[in-house]
Amino acid sequence: MADLDIPTPEINLDVLNSLSLEKVVFVLIVLIAGYIIVKIIVNRVDHYFSKNTKMPRLMAINIVKVIKLFLYIIVILFALDSIGFEVSVFIVSIFAFISIILSFGMKDTINNLASGVWIAASKAYDIGDEVELAGKHGTVMDMNVMATEIKQLDNTRIIIPNGKVWNSPILNVTRMPKRLIAVDYGVAYMTRIEDAVDVALKVADAHPKLHKDPKPIVRFREMADSAVVLQLRVWVDTDDYYPVKSDVLTGIYNGLNEAGIGIPFPQLDVHMINE
Repeated sequence: MADLDIPTPEINLDVLNSLSLEKVVFVLIVLIAGYIIVKIIVNRVDHYFSKNTKMPRLMAINIVKVIKLFLYIIVILFALDSIGFEVSVFIVSIFAFISIILSFGMKDTINNLASGVWIAASKAYDIGDEVELAGKHGTVMDMNVMATEIKQLDNTRIIIPNGKVWNSPILNVTRMPKRLIAVDYGVAYMTRIEDAVDVALKVADAHPKLHKDPKPIVRFREMADSAVVLQLRVWVDTDDYYPVKSDVLTGIYNGLNEAGIGIPFPQLDVHMINE
């Protein structure tokens, strides 16, 4: 492989030897003042994105991170320049180093970067959304240009590379304002179907958080091996989905028992032949 001509920043000994206490104090003041100014600018930009635009929070966070990094680099370069360092050499060296890294086949890194941009641009999910990404289910906690972090139900956290996320189906559970609760329940074959349907509809009508428009319906699903399977379909606000679904299941179970309707379970008949 041919040698690569990489500009190497050299430490100017004359500059170091000429450093005085006044210059050191001045550099510290520049760095502290720059840090404070950057914090103020970043907070203003973040406030603008959160209050005055409809940009997804996830995209705004990533833009703010990029702005913060860029401003910090400017502050550091300004501080070095103020004491006589040739900052142009540092800038050229940084870009050369990045180019060399990318040239050595960092396919996954580039893929993750590009996927992060596409995810943010498509508004596929945002902070706090309940999602299923690359087969993992949880709540989005953070996303940067390389990966997305989600928290699972058991409070474990998973970091998934953006390339893997973008190349798999993305299921966003909380994006829509309402969700369909579809509950399958089985009744014995000797049951009068109208009675079993009436039990589920009464449960749906009695619950205050279930939508009445569209109105709840019950559909005949199938005649299974040991039961007639029906399905209640009813709409609910997304935020109420899980507790209300639990209420519906409990109500149907208790309602069937109170109505004397049998809830079958799989059975197996074994015939013994004596020889």
